[in-house]
Amino acid sequence: MDSNLSENLYRKKLIKSKSGLRIVLINQKYKSPFLLCEPYWVPDNEISHCTSCKGKFNFTKRKHHCRRCGRIYCSSCSCYRIPLPRMSFVDPVRVCNNCADITEQETEFFDKRIKTLTNGATFLLSPISSSSTTCLCICKLSADHQYLQFDSAANLPPLPLESITNFNVDLDLDRGSGFVEISYENGGFRLSIGPETTKTRALEWIKAIDEAFKLIDVSDKVQ
Repeated sequence: MDSNLSENLYRKKLIKSKSGLRIVLINQKYKSPFLLCEPYWVPDNEISHCTSCKGKFNFTKRKHHCRRCGRIYCSSCSCYRIPLPRMSFVDPVRVCNNCADITEQETEFFDKRIKTLTNGATFLLSPISSSSTTCLCICKLSADHQYLQFDSAANLPPLPLESITNFNVDLDLDRGSGFVEISYENGGFRLSIGPETTKTRALEWIKAIDEAFKLIDVSDKVQ
């Protein structure tokens, strides 16, 4: 892809929503599949009690929206202000106590796992449904998080994550062995950790792609 065209496709802008400042792609068609849309905000006039503790709101017990789920809580039940990279917020935002744990786990994915995935790892690649020869190749996530990419040894085009219909992960951390099987409409393959691969890096990549698939699966159900 032409570098100028690529820059235009992935240009970003700063927007201000009722939840806070966010940096988003101008063309949402190319946004990362790991991102979440802002939730529907429950209207203030529909809620008289905290969603969590059920305490009644009054002049001193004020209403606060959780930026991740959109529900209304009192200050005690939404006391966390933490980064929320899945919604592209610039600054830490208020989340309810229920959303805090999962938000911190997601932040760790964005801070660490995505880098592991885009750096890639070396695997033994073999088709699931044929006896074709196994080859050694590098697999990584594209910079826009939309595709799995392979080096020339695999003789495979980039695979859109949205085309993946099924995946299966099998890891033995004690032995440093395992694989991930990925299926799509016209076929499938297995990426295995072998003696020719860097085991630690391959293990971390498989654990990261497992988390990535689960995030996408949950996002589809939420959105």
